[in-house]
Amino acid sequence: MRERIRKMVFLALLVAMASVTHYLEGFLPVLIPAMPGAKLGLANVFSLYALIALGPSYGFTVVATRCLLVSVVWGTPISLAYSLAGGMISTLVMWIVISLFKDKTSIIGVSVAGAFFHNVGQLSVAALILNSGYVFGYLPIMTVIAIPTGVFIGLVTRIIKRNMDKTSIMNFN
Repeated sequence: MRERIRKMVFLALLVAMASVTHYLEGFLPVLIPAMPGAKLGLANVFSLYALIALGPSYGFTVVATRCLLVSVVWGTPISLAYSLAGGMISTLVMWIVISLFKDKTSIIGVSVAGAFFHNVGQLSVAALILNSGYVFGYLPIMTVIAIPTGVFIGLVTRIIKRNMDKTSIMNFN
């Protein structure tokens, strides 16, 4: 029982850190001025960490809860649709990559795959809203952004995982 409570508290901390990071990232300038919304996706560090360190149910929980919380506090129903689509598809793909290629890919590779599919999820919502597949014409440009941001998020997550593994914080047994 005590370990379950510790996991829930740790999960709540990951959601809180992801939510605050998402909010604070809104104050940073966009990566490419011609593409509003293009950003590093720093909150994804916490989702990726949860996925890798705790498992898929925790990764999906961090993504879903952060998306809902951020949309309720600072967003709109449309921003929720974009966030959930991008976050859930990206987490699903990262989980699949981890499951199928555990020994053949790194956290960085997993993160790049997630970044790419995050864009696919968001463009899918845009295609539904606009009733047009033409929005996928932006995918090559978004991929050019997704690769370095995915590498960055993967590197940060790897550093956090390495340091967390040196502590007893994650000993839930």
